[in-house]
Amino acid sequence: LLRKMHYIYPNSAKKVYIVHRRDTLRADKSSWGPLNNAVNIEFLWNNKIADLEGKDHLTAMVLESTKDGSRQIIPIDGLFVAIGRKPNTKLVANQLQLDEHGYIIADETTCTNIPGVFAVGDVRHKPLRQVVTAVADGAVATKFAEEYLSSLEK
Repeated sequence: LLRKMHYIYPNSAKKVYIVHRRDTLRADKSSWGPLNNAVNIEFLWNNKIADLEGKDHLTAMVLESTKDGSRQIIPIDGLFVAIGRKPNTKLVANQLQLDEHGYIIADETTCTNIPGVFAVGDVRHKPLRQVVTAVADGAVATKFAEEYLSSLEK
């Protein structure tokens, strides 16, 4: 995700805050180091988002220091949440084909290596994981699950 941010956000947002609860990221610095040089990206180390403000739309985030508990309000008009990338696929690890990172391998119809089993959302191997792609996966899986079930009735 951080590698993609280096190419996307410097050109599409006036200001980007990366909030992290520790003073460094677990990822190799080569994946996030270039973001330090972007003029519109600021790392807010040792913080967590404690609250969001706004009535009809988002207007600010309230940060809480993980060191001393102090709070600060930062005006924002958008929020993109990315919390890790480890899929929870242990339950199916011995039945379904997984990639080297533990994501379920499925084709574009969301079909897996087992007929009648479909993989959707962030557990499926794919290049982009966002709410919109997870919702789209659900719609695709519904269509092809219906087709699969209809074929069993014949």
